[in-house]
Amino acid sequence: MGDVNGAPGQGSPSGPPRLTVGGLVSGGRYELLEQHGGVVGQSFWRARDKRLGRDVALIFVDPLPGEEPPGSATGVLDRTVALTRVYSDGLARVLDVIRGRAGGIVVCEWVPGRSLAAAVGDPDPDSAVAAMWGLADAATRAAQHDLILGLDSPDRIRVTEDGRALMAFPGVPGDSDTRSDVRGLGRVLYALLTGRWPGPLPAGSEDHEPRDGRPPAAPLDDDDEPVDPAVVGAGVPPDSAVLAMRSLDGSSVSSSATVRSMISDRVGVVDRSGNRARGRAAHLQTTHLPTTAGSGSDGTYHPHGYDAGGSHMDGDDTAREGEAYSPPDEATLTRRWRIMAGTGAVAVVVIALLSAWMLGALAGGGDDTPLSQQLDAIERAAQESRSAATEQPTPDGSEPGETEPTRAAPTTPVTVLDVTSWQPAGSPGVAENSSSAPNVVDGDRSTSWSTDTYRNQLGDSGAAYKPGVGLLLTLDGEQETRRVVVHSADDGVEFEVRIAESSSPNSLDDTTLLGEGTIRGGSGTATIDDPEDAEYLIVWFTRLGTSGPESFSASITEVQLTR
Repeated sequence: MGDVNGAPGQGSPSGPPRLTVGGLVSGGRYELLEQHGGVVGQSFWRARDKRLGRDVALIFVDPLPGEEPPGSATGVLDRTVALTRVYSDGLARVLDVIRGRAGGIVVCEWVPGRSLAAAVGDPDPDSAVAAMWGLADAATRAAQHDLILGLDSPDRIRVTEDGRALMAFPGVPGDSDTRSDVRGLGRVLYALLTGRWPGPLPAGSEDHEPRDGRPPAAPLDDDDEPVDPAVVGAGVPPDSAVLAMRSLDGSSVSSSATVRSMISDRVGVVDRSGNRARGRAAHLQTTHLPTTAGSGSDGTYHPHGYDAGGSHMDGDDTAREGEAYSPPDEATLTRRWRIMAGTGAVAVVVIALLSAWMLGALAGGGDDTPLSQQLDAIERAAQESRSAATEQPTPDGSEPGETEPTRAAPTTPVTVLDVTSWQPAGSPGVAENSSSAPNVVDGDRSTSWSTDTYRNQLGDSGAAYKPGVGLLLTLDGEQETRRVVVHSADDGVEFEVRIAESSSPNSLDDTTLLGEGTIRGGSGTATIDDPEDAEYLIVWFTRLGTSGPESFSASITEVQLTR
């Protein structure tokens, strides 16, 4: 793996060399200055690059105990080299990777500042969320490249002199995934809020002594879960505590992008010129700037001796140019007339039902039905009237009052071959919880697919993180779908039924809206009056249920299609 003091390491051929302060590694180029902890198979050091006269961070990577070299060390080195494709202020740049027979050394830029343990010795809850933005941004950008940061230990994190938490000792272990990065973000935030580290330390931590020690363990409740930060730490803002706990549980928040969004909603983001912006607009303006220091002419950083083969994939967000108005086509006009006719029918039904109820009340009728149930009945009648409204002006010249024959109610199930979650390419965030998406067509109401949990409702307002989230269903060939029933215990969830020509439409503009529905009393139905043949159908959720204060989500148990 390299040599210490100019001589091969002693002992077992597969064992790591003995590292000591003042030791020289890599042919004498690096002098070890101080140890900063480690995990099983990895050791973190600050060292002096004697050739270039600068401090660097060294991550020594060795085979796991009992492995023949190089064993798992090769995978750790490969995954860490891939992080050179990630450009973020929350990740120390990888400068070099030195490979040896039994492992290797990752060389990174040194991050001035303090270890996480030293920084949280006197926690500052008011600045904790702002300190997390760069780290969440690094995890988000890694996920965009299908990469993992490996946020498993407090030893990997340093806090810069201006108060930013940063991944200072990258070395991606084989058991990491995107969910573990989300939990890692929650753990770092919890530590910044309370001065305590929630959850167990990684295996092998006891074999490495950090210079400043480690944050003490967080207290646990009766279910062996970390106690809420607002209870543990003094002056912890409630919404900061909520963000930490939602990230920790690994289910309410499924992506680093969601964590970054929640942080941006709280504090905005800070661009590289030191200016602070606020909210979602700030997020769009500043999160897609590539780091230029250490990059090639094409924006790609290549570590010494390696070509990572990556390039910056994020694009600048630009305002859409105004387009000339064009009159709606005949199909659009038809749908508008249907909506107008349906609205009129609803108004008539509502007025009639309210009048009947008021007359009954004045006459002293004996109806003891609670008012809430009566209003629910009015709502159901209104929904039925929308489906029953079939009379409309006909653009083909037929006589007024002529209508198409009423179709029989759709009863034939539509076979669904596959389901995945879907997010337009230009929309913030990523597709949510795709692994559980097939649960909505398995015929089992005890299984479900869930959205992430948001602090603000979906929509087009400035406070909304994204306009919606979707499920893309692949049908058994092109066919019509005339009715879609969505089952959920979350009342008030609103959805649209759309079709697409491919399995990966880039935006809502690449889809066609067929119908809409709202979930009430356990289910919502979208009746499609003008079905079209399609192989790909999207259930696009535009409003979530309310699960608590500043808490919006939806859990869908089943989606049923009939024709």
